[in-house]
Amino acid sequence: MSPPPPATPPAARPYRGAVVIGGTHGLGRALALGARERGLLTVAYGRTAASLDDTEDLLPRFLDLCDPHSVRTASVDVPRPCYVLWVAGAFLKKPLVETTEYEVEQLTRLLFTGPVLFLRRLLAGAEGPVHLITIASSSSWKRREQESLYCGLKAAQATFVRNLVPEMIAAHPENRVTLVNPGGLAVPDFHTGLALDFGAMMDPGRVAEIVWDIATAQRQAFTEVQILRSRAPGSEGTPEVSYGARAPQPPEEPAPTAAPHAPHH
Repeated sequence: MSPPPPATPPAARPYRGAVVIGGTHGLGRALALGARERGLLTVAYGRTAASLDDTEDLLPRFLDLCDPHSVRTASVDVPRPCYVLWVAGAFLKKPLVETTEYEVEQLTRLLFTGPVLFLRRLLAGAEGPVHLITIASSSSWKRREQESLYCGLKAAQATFVRNLVPEMIAAHPENRVTLVNPGGLAVPDFHTGLALDFGAMMDPGRVAEIVWDIATAQRQAFTEVQILRSRAPGSEGTPEVSYGARAPQPPEEPAPTAAPHAPHH
């Protein structure tokens, strides 16, 4: 599927900065480094901010999305106008009945309520256009097993952002929103404890390049994009890009269609 056609609104003013919520590891780190390479003054928020070098154009800041106090008090003094990237995430594969109350609470804070509350603070102080880039997941619409909590939170993230678009356009006509649903990324720490073939998964650096290319070319108010990994022999893990939303898959595999019987002679 090709990109959506250009819309009539003018291109937004050049952005001065980038703010990456969850910018210290995995895809978030790759996106933060990509922002710096594009000449943007970049603020990278995360619990492991100390792992990034503090330079003139890359500013690590500690933020624990699971800690309400940290979400309320972390500085939102950022360069504007700016890109705001919501990337923070963690994975959980476990039946719901085996999931502890603490795990439910922490994952919900990390994937949804923490970023929403922090984003609320960032947007409240916006004095110019903001381009929100949200990294949700193909798990927001794909059929999964033992991942109900993770998938539900990713679906909530995607739905929240789609419905935030009218508010952002009302706040500033040049605001933009990009919703990205990526497939499996080669980030071993994200899939802790799982035996996966990371060689057949997507490179986060390559996916970050694709995201930045899409976002910087976007002129319409909202774009949704799927970045899924190829499973074709010889091309495993190659990113495949398509545009538009996907309908949620049913919880059960469709029944196989019986092959037609050969006619009798």
